[in-house]
Amino acid sequence: MFKLNNKLDAFGIDFSDRSIKVAQIKKNNNKLQLYAYGRENISRGLIVDGEIKKPEEVVKLIKKILSTSKINPIKSKFAIYSIPEPKGFIRIMEIKKVAEKDIENVVRYEAQQLFPIDIEEAYLDWQVLSDGNNKKETIKVLVAAVPQQLVDSYSAVLKDAGLKPVVAEIESIAITRSLINKNQTTRPILVIDLGRDRTSFIIFKNLAVQFTASIPVCGEEIIKAVSAKMSISEEESEKIIKECGLIFKDDCKNVYRAIQPSLYEMIRYISKLINFYKEHYKSESDIAKVIICGGEAKIPGMSSFLSLRVKKEVEKGNPWINIFSSDKKETPPISEDDSMIFVTVLGLALRGAEED
Repeated sequence: MFKLNNKLDAFGIDFSDRSIKVAQIKKNNNKLQLYAYGRENISRGLIVDGEIKKPEEVVKLIKKILSTSKINPIKSKFAIYSIPEPKGFIRIMEIKKVAEKDIENVVRYEAQQLFPIDIEEAYLDWQVLSDGNNKKETIKVLVAAVPQQLVDSYSAVLKDAGLKPVVAEIESIAITRSLINKNQTTRPILVIDLGRDRTSFIIFKNLAVQFTASIPVCGEEIIKAVSAKMSISEEESEKIIKECGLIFKDDCKNVYRAIQPSLYEMIRYISKLINFYKEHYKSESDIAKVIICGGEAKIPGMSSFLSLRVKKEVEKGNPWINIFSSDKKETPPISEDDSMIFVTVLGLALRGAEED
């Protein structure tokens, strides 16, 4: 993927419909440390389905969050920013070996057939993953495509905020950089990002994102279901979900019954996704484990529920796995639960630190 210029001291900024998050990671004596982080909730209508609708208001929030970030204010002008997962497309392509100067033309042609957007109106990025099978004379290429108009709109608000956007990165790339250590299994890993507005699925293998998908089953749907079932406000619903989680007893039974349809829809999709991956990607290896992250990963009992139904090892993501050294016990500056919502921006910040 694109390389950053050394010594930019870049920070990460993650946009969603509900919040803006920032983080900066720096190296000190060859050791990574979280230098700054912050989060600002945004009003409905500023960003809708990943598209910026009120850029002037977003600019104000960016300036505010940079000056009020925790630990230290962020003074760097160089930003690595996220592109919402449903707006970007990532696939592994196997193409014929050609001269290096001809790879772009081949990738563009194949991408036009594969992606549901006009490649002429998209930014295209790729990375050769391997030389493939010499007998077949093929190579594997990781290809990412994002609509130009969307990227340009994010870049514009960053510039209006006095910043210099240096890299746009699809969420799944940042998430896997944050959660998956190079020393982990070479078998496929399924990452599930349980968000307030959507649930995203990422299959990761051989140090690369293999496949992504998103569904509308999300925290918002769960909150509304509990609200309707128990005739309470959405604010009360959100609170009781945090208290009860997925416990089926006493007063929590109605909460579980309300959430159950959404959860089983998610389970059905996970099963279809795993079967699709094995069939279309000709994977000889089954999914090794499932990692969950996102705000709804904090729901008590979520890991156990998914593990029981999917019949896989399920663990909460650890976004500090590539920040703290494994031989020392270090206490993260953000709590375990809150870390779940900073996964993407920490992945973006890691890219800035790694290129430093």
